[in-house]
Amino acid sequence: MSNILQKIKLEREKQLSDEKNLLSKPSLIKALKKEGIQIIGEIKRASPSKGKIAENTFDIEKQLDYYVKNNIAAFSILTENHFFKGKNEDLSFARELYPEIPILRKDFIFDPFQVAQAKFIGASAVLLIVKMLSDTELKKLHKLALDLELEVLVEIHNEEDLERALKIPDIALLGINNRNLDTFETSLSVTEKFFPKIPADRNITIISESGIHTHEDLKFVESIGVSGVLIGESLMKGGLLA
Repeated sequence: MSNILQKIKLEREKQLSDEKNLLSKPSLIKALKKEGIQIIGEIKRASPSKGKIAENTFDIEKQLDYYVKNNIAAFSILTENHFFKGKNEDLSFARELYPEIPILRKDFIFDPFQVAQAKFIGASAVLLIVKMLSDTELKKLHKLALDLELEVLVEIHNEEDLERALKIPDIALLGINNRNLDTFETSLSVTEKFFPKIPADRNITIISESGIHTHEDLKFVESIGVSGVLIGESLMKGGLLA
């Protein structure tokens, strides 16, 4: 490399560092490591199992404010439109309103574009669902997200999912989903079953997802040892935090 190119590269590295800092987002993992069980509050307008959840008069700003006033650790925002009525604009709006709060892009991610898009609409983390991806896709998308300085919530539903998830290099955040995707029934026994099977020496932050409706449910999963919970429907209807 010529002397002038070396000088240009050194200066460009400084500019690159500044550019990355401008896109830096708060850490979801760090937020989940605070003392006590942490809650990720979801913006969820609808779902295939429950149909319409949010009314036509739904005010996202009011819902986000409700979460913040009740000390949630992070937002989870659905961006899938057809089944969940999610919007990328919801995530960007939340980021602009609360830049200090981590945001999980909750979606069905299978394409590298979706990972890059998550970065630029303001997400701190993306969701990768083990069941819908091959091992190659999982590793490729996980690495891409880390390269883009995004965190990754790897979601499992069963024993096979867990085995595959643990093969992902540098996995740091894992979600145990209590929902049976065939019947859509939920049981907290799923978290109870799989939490002890995750090696403690891997230093993986673990959350429980779905089926948490009452304070007793919350206390139960906390007793298992998870760092946090992801709650959508109950919080959208004003429960649990009240």
